Amino acid sequence: MRFPRWLQVFGTLAVLTVVVWHIPIPKLLGAARTADVIWLLPALAVTLMMLTARHMKWHRLLRAAGLPISEIDSLRSLLCGFALSVPTPGRLGELGRCLFLPENVRAQVFQLNILERALDGWAVFTYAVASLMIVALRPFGIFAFAVWLALLPVFMGLPAILANLSKWKFLSASLRERLEMGSQGLKRVSALPFAGWALLTTSLDIVIFYFLLQAFHRTDFTTILVVFPWMTIAGGLPIAVGGVGVREGVAAFLLARRAVPGAAAIDAALFLFLFSAVLPAVTGGFWLLPRRLRREPRPSLESALPDA
Repeated sequence: MRFPRWLQVFGTLAVLTVVVWHIPIPKLLGAARTADVIWLLPALAVTLMMLTARHMKWHRLLRAAGLPISEIDSLRSLLCGFALSVPTPGRLGELGRCLFLPENVRAQVFQLNILERALDGWAVFTYAVASLMIVALRPFGIFAFAVWLALLPVFMGLPAILANLSKWKFLSASLRERLEMGSQGLKRVSALPFAGWALLTTSLDIVIFYFLLQAFHRTDFTTILVVFPWMTIAGGLPIAVGGVGVREGVAAFLLARRAVPGAAAIDAALFLFLFSAVLPAVTGGFWLLPRRLRREPRPSLESALPDA
């Protein structure tokens, strides 16, 4: 379901209003002024490691599908995808990575991007199940683990599932033709190694948040493991632009139960968004700038997606 842009903006403002009502801006600024900025340095270092790992994962996925994409082109598509993801709900704009690769492979890249996003979601869900077990919510944790086990074959079989979409008879002929073009490389991909890459990049995101929270309030690593997956899931809901407000509100709510002040939680969540999303998005935006200066025609997302 796609929410109208005005509704997303309204959702963002509404959530931010509630957050600021409970935690006034002066408290947020006070927490920021007293932050131990030395912790921002390891956070930045791990951010660069995370972006490197994401690039390696994306490039290897493209090559596993048999696409002769160079490392510089895969990096450009990754960073430009970040630039498109920040102003969109649930980072949906990141599916626009295909726009920055040759037109003849865009349909296939689009399906590979869906696969990668699904595996990233599986990694977050894995940590969510672990968090339920950590806080000793045994009935919920056991049920979530059972669901995780039941869905594991589905996620590991995603390449075959996506490759077989072209055989669904109720789809239009033109759509099935484009899906067939994009499904050839999917048949060569094994989901298991890229599920491992997804766990690695998600783990690095968790470490980034740990260092950032230390800058505002000392806490243990277990607290981060409990809170991080739920704030990530909340930030991915398509009800606010970039997940801003929702992610910070959930972080403040959950961390308050672990004796972390709300202002510190919100500031750390905002810095996480700045480090892991805005920073690569700005880099991707500069990469887009020469296209505008040359006044080259800009590809539309509709041209890259399969026809409905």
